[in-house]
Amino acid sequence: MTATLDQVLAAIVTANRKLDVIMSQQDDINADVQILDQEETDLGTAVTAVEAEIAALKAVNPALDLTALDAKVASMKTAVSAVTAIAPPATPAAPPAA
Repeated sequence: MTATLDQVLAAIVTANRKLDVIMSQQDDINADVQILDQEETDLGTAVTAVEAEIAALKAVNPALDLTALDAKVASMKTAVSAVTAIAPPATPAAPPAA
């Protein structure tokens, strides 16, 4: 079956519309990843700040038993590391050259 120029043009227009939708969705995904990346950074910063507060508390009152608190902060640190390990990069890798 031979396609007419109008059919070819219609197919190209349809393909372009689909591509526009895909690119828009990719932009949304990239924006979401950037937000999650910032949240990950903020969480890591918060854990570091909590560690500093615990250290200051220990210095002021060494008689306090902060073992459970230290353990919780350590588990939070592990969780942040785990999220960091599985999080996709904020900028997706370029596709291989054709």
